[in-house]
Amino acid sequence: MENIKNVLWTGGWDSTFRVIQLYRLGATIQTIYIIDQKRKSSNKEIEVINSLAEKTPLHFNQSNGHILPIKYIKRENIPYNLFLKVIHKILRRQVGLGKQYYWLASFAQKHKNLDVSFHKEDLDKFFSEEQLIEIKDDNFGSNWKINPKKVGFLRRQLFKNMTFPLITVTKPEMKFIAEENNFIELMELTWFCHKSTDKPCGKCAPCKQYVRDGFGYRLQ
Repeated sequence: MENIKNVLWTGGWDSTFRVIQLYRLGATIQTIYIIDQKRKSSNKEIEVINSLAEKTPLHFNQSNGHILPIKYIKRENIPYNLFLKVIHKILRRQVGLGKQYYWLASFAQKHKNLDVSFHKEDLDKFFSEEQLIEIKDDNFGSNWKINPKKVGFLRRQLFKNMTFPLITVTKPEMKFIAEENNFIELMELTWFCHKSTDKPCGKCAPCKQYVRDGFGYRLQ
């Protein structure tokens, strides 16, 4: 059976980099977008990923990669999981973990090895490098998952079905790679603001993270 890569695609910088990375390497990619009706930017994000799904194959017309039709999942259709809900609530109190990580963990129970595009700047909040295990792949590059022996019970339950292919790469490094390999114009089409569909608001968490990571120019 064909090895299909499941990638959570938000239309943002990191997940788009992962989709392009896999496509250039000739992978078959099942992208997944979880619709959160409470987020004002949902329609904008869907517009962006549809555009990028069309433009990426045209840009890399020598690649054998394949992006399967995007799988849209409504957040309210993800099965409720009391066990994960309690675990997430505790972690949210301890480290301010975003609400999306509860329903991502619930979704990943049935879609194991789901690529989630945490990058190196996220390490402080989630894990340390010593808590991860490298998954080596000669065809599609290394990936990482949590080491169950080195991660506490709560984080282990929440993240055990996810993989983190970009956890050793920073946003500026992704930008350098995109420029060196001539796909920066695709990366600049990505969207990140959760409260606007026109100009980034500069106040939501993703906007603040972009400034933190040296991408403040994208808010202009």
